[in-house]
Amino acid sequence: MTTETTTLAVIEPANALALFSDRTGLDSLLTDIRQQATSLVPDLTTAKGRKEIASIAHAVARTKTYLDGIGKELTDQYKEIPKRIDGTRKELRDTLDALRDEVREPLNRWEAEQKAREEALAARLARIDELGNLPTQSPHPGPTVEQLTSYLTELEQTAIDSTWEDKAAMAAVARDAAIVKVKQALTARQQYDEQQAELERLRAEQAKRDQEERDRRIAEEAAQAEAQRQEQARLDAQRREQEALAREEQARQAAELAEQRRQEAEANAQRQAQEAAARAAEQERQRIEAEQQAKAQAEAARAADVEHRRQVNQQAVASLTFACALSPEQARDVISAIAKGLITGVHINY
Repeated sequence: MTTETTTLAVIEPANALALFSDRTGLDSLLTDIRQQATSLVPDLTTAKGRKEIASIAHAVARTKTYLDGIGKELTDQYKEIPKRIDGTRKELRDTLDALRDEVREPLNRWEAEQKAREEALAARLARIDELGNLPTQSPHPGPTVEQLTSYLTELEQTAIDSTWEDKAAMAAVARDAAIVKVKQALTARQQYDEQQAELERLRAEQAKRDQEERDRRIAEEAAQAEAQRQEQARLDAQRREQEALAREEQARQAAELAEQRRQEAEANAQRQAQEAAARAAEQERQRIEAEQQAKAQAEAARAADVEHRRQVNQQAVASLTFACALSPEQARDVISAIAKGLITGVHINY
């Protein structure tokens, strides 16, 4: 290489015409340039080595420009041999372009591998961020418990190992943050599902009460209709009696028969009224009994839950007293603060 390290060859003016006109020494020149360009075996793993490759490739390009410039000057000076000179110039350009590309190829491969590595790590990081953001990107109420559990499982199974290279710390922070987000979303979705189930239960109970109220009104309306029918029967009986009295002499036997029928109708009406009243009373008794039973069950469930929570709290107080050397009063204060949600990220499972 020259002392200026900008080109890989220097052509004396006296030799330039021979070189470009009849190729005297051209092959030797190209061989010497190739030997200089390929003699260095730099370390691609270091910035200095990669810079050396780029510098050699640049020197080959500068050599091409330098030699081509000499040829152009000769073309301008010697119009009689432009074709031979131009042909030589083209061969020089093509050969040195190919040599430049050959010298730079290891660096190109290394740069491509580095780009692929960076893109792969970026895609893995993007997947972690995506899993952490999925719960907030869907309309309310968001992903199901099963979907959130799947997200959480994928995050927890994402190993932070040597394959992350220099992105390991960033990946660990991103994964932990995503796990917190998904766990929060999972807790919120579980609470939402429980609330929806409770609302559905309350709606069912209200529908039952509404049906019972409709049945009661129907029974009352039936009783009223029966009373009206009985009153009408009574009025009809009176009318028939009056008509019978008016025709007493002419139709005594008919009047007696009519009276007998009236009494039978009245007895039947009374019996039906009594049966309707008894049915209504039984329905009312069953409704009251069902309400009392539901109330007793709810009170028993609440009492059982209070007792369960008390036992869990007592066990937690005992554990804190033993493990953390706290007094019973201090332990109870800690458990009370956790149960009230005053300590972020700490919960008691009842």
